[in-house]
Amino acid sequence: MKKTIFSALILTVVVIIFAATSFAAGRRSDVPNVPFLSPGDETIIDLAEKPGITFKWKNSPVPGGGRDAYRFKLIKGFKYDFIVSEELGQGLFSIDVPADKFEDGVTYSWYVEQRDASLGVWSRHDTVWSFKVIKR
Repeated sequence: MKKTIFSALILTVVVIIFAATSFAAGRRSDVPNVPFLSPGDETIIDLAEKPGITFKWKNSPVPGGGRDAYRFKLIKGFKYDFIVSEELGQGLFSIDVPADKFEDGVTYSWYVEQRDASLGVWSRHDTVWSFKVIKR
């Protein structure tokens, strides 16, 4: 009897967690992705004697609950070595990153997300652009 009640309790918890996760994932997918402009994907950027790189994106479709903010992420390589992770206001469509943040011959990747104001969830970042830096 105790084993049956315990099994039923575990099953209930699993169903609740699955439902909550599915609901959150579905809502996140409702927030439009942000279209990037520059620097272009798979490019080489020569930073010799330049102050830095300006990252630009388009004003994407506004989420159903209104746009709250953008979040910019710059990554060394393609994993989780974040160089810059910054939340920006809803009306900003670019960010300048100084040249001293970059190393010669290293590949970086970047993406931008937007947050739905009423849901408080960020868009997915299915698209990630990359570039290689040269500093001579």
